[in-house]
Amino acid sequence: MFQILKSFWTGLVRLGKSILCSIKRATIFSVQRAAMFFLALCTSASQLFASSTGAGGFTKATTEISSYQTPVSNLMKAIAAVIVLVGAFNVYFKMQNGDQDVKKTIMMTIGGCVAFIAMSEALPLFFK
Repeated sequence: MFQILKSFWTGLVRLGKSILCSIKRATIFSVQRAAMFFLALCTSASQLFASSTGAGGFTKATTEISSYQTPVSNLMKAIAAVIVLVGAFNVYFKMQNGDQDVKKTIMMTIGGCVAFIAMSEALPLFFK
């Protein structure tokens, strides 16, 4: 059980690092890819816990997975804040340089932020 939790936590840390790397590139595609990876990670972890034998093991696994709900939701909100900060600087520098794709950059930043906020708010629905 401890090995599964350790691998789940390691996966979350790797996810956080990959999301931060994808934010640097500031593209919606990489944010969507990271979000899909996160959802796949949560799904596979819940399947690993659900495969334990006995009702007691299943109940314990459900409780353990549900305990990650708040920290992961807060992490996703923090990532949305980082997206906003990086996007704001990106828009500012593009406006100063006179680039033509400022509106596109603004929309990508807003889209990434809204996506992460929506996912963090929808996360508790997976555990009900």
